[in-house]
Amino acid sequence: MTISAPATLPRGVSDLFGGAALAKRAAEAALRELARRWAYFEVIPPSFEYAETLAGEAGEQIAQELYRFLDGDGRALALRPDLTIPVARLVGTRLFDRPLPQRFFYAGPAFRYEEPRAGRQREFWQAGIELIGAGSVDADAEVLAFAATALQALEIAPVTFTLGHLGYFHALAAHLDLGREALAVLQETLDRKRADDLAALAADLTHAGADRAALQGLLHLSGPQGAGVLARAEALARNDAMIAAIAHLRAVEARLDHYGVKALFAIDLADVRGMDYYTGITFKAYTPQMGFAVVNGGRYDTLIGHFGPEQPAVGCAFYLDRILLARQRQAGPPPDPVPDLLVYPCACGGYVELAAAARAAGHSVALALGPEPPAALPTRRCPCQQAVSR
Repeated sequence: MTISAPATLPRGVSDLFGGAALAKRAAEAALRELARRWAYFEVIPPSFEYAETLAGEAGEQIAQELYRFLDGDGRALALRPDLTIPVARLVGTRLFDRPLPQRFFYAGPAFRYEEPRAGRQREFWQAGIELIGAGSVDADAEVLAFAATALQALEIAPVTFTLGHLGYFHALAAHLDLGREALAVLQETLDRKRADDLAALAADLTHAGADRAALQGLLHLSGPQGAGVLARAEALARNDAMIAAIAHLRAVEARLDHYGVKALFAIDLADVRGMDYYTGITFKAYTPQMGFAVVNGGRYDTLIGHFGPEQPAVGCAFYLDRILLARQRQAGPPPDPVPDLLVYPCACGGYVELAAAARAAGHSVALALGPEPPAALPTRRCPCQQAVSR
């Protein structure tokens, strides 16, 4: 008799069991409860939608990473690459006439066909919030403060947020009249921190020296608060829109001070890669245990307008897999779950009542069906049996 080898999983997905599964559900539950306390209530979008809906709004890079397939009618479908686009589609098509602002929480898997590595899988779990219908500084600060509070609740420390504003970058690009291709090259250059390549791009400009200085200066517009980053950005600004973006960031910082989390945020105006739908503030959270951001978010005031009436919106997503991996690297793997109580079966059936009473009191109870209970696990026996204590 030939026994076939166990089936293997595709690259980029994983099984979760024992302590890892329990830790993920516990983190998700903690975020859900925190969101409820901040008046964000759950929405559950589908795992797949029409490919054109997702590809059209996700940006070129994410569109290339979509998992696509055909349904029975030949329509192209795709697994969601994140949960913000489905929420935007839901608001634009079905919830647009409800009172504003609207606050939503979500949690579930998302899918992208990218190269798997630690903390970056093809199936990954997100939880997040979206604040729809408020375009104010206070709305931005609320989402930022929620993100900081949530990571503290999940015991992720130390953590640093980078805070930027895409309005500053886009206003500079518009001033320089950069085409789509040149804009993509500039974004990639900034993402890879290539000072020489940025200098070469600036040298090709036919603009004045101040324009070149503003372009090259982007790489130096990052650092902790108090380092003069916003002052340098304001000095390099070439139009009113760039000045307005800096003023907005200053106002956001003041609100973060009210929440007591301002010290967690550093400025980075050179971080301009990611979802194409962001229009205002953008932010990411990092911890030393991970090489990737564990939280990503920002303002996207034009996205919902692709599906219905335009609404200002801001939100963030927590990458649960990365958060749990960071916590594991910091504190070790989570312990496997064990029941609170082991109850021995008996002929008279009294064990059923014992188990039911313990479960009603909120305990997890297992019947002793194996040869040996785990060491030090509390046990109970029906009075018809000899009492055993551990």
